[in-house]
Amino acid sequence: MLASLFEILTRNIRALGFLAIVICAVTWWIDLAGLVHECVYCRTQRTAIGVAGILMVLPNPRQWWIRFATAAVCFLGASIAVDQLFLVIKSINAGKSFGVLNLVLATGALFTLTGQALLLFTSAPEPSDNKPDET
Repeated sequence: MLASLFEILTRNIRALGFLAIVICAVTWWIDLAGLVHECVYCRTQRTAIGVAGILMVLPNPRQWWIRFATAAVCFLGASIAVDQLFLVIKSINAGKSFGVLNLVLATGALFTLTGQALLLFTSAPEPSDNKPDET
């Protein structure tokens, strides 16, 4: 089950890259429209997701320099997500009110950025041979 899911994700790396770009664009639009408060942590995470998405849709995303750039961008965004998670935990321990949404979104960004980086470090899927047997 997990192997087939992993294979689907690996085969659709460009579609996932476009999805990351759309997520980045929509969340930036929400931010710039003033529907959420300005948060430098959120902005950095969404930008990292979008940049990694752009790198995922390049013609050969598994070239060494694209992998290196993606890893650097994803680790930057993941580091910021971890910082934001620690700030939320710190505010919980201090007895202050905190945003559950911040906790969920930072965790989602952390998982997304880690997944983006790991996807590019997988082997390219073998081309499937769907031709009927010629006997």
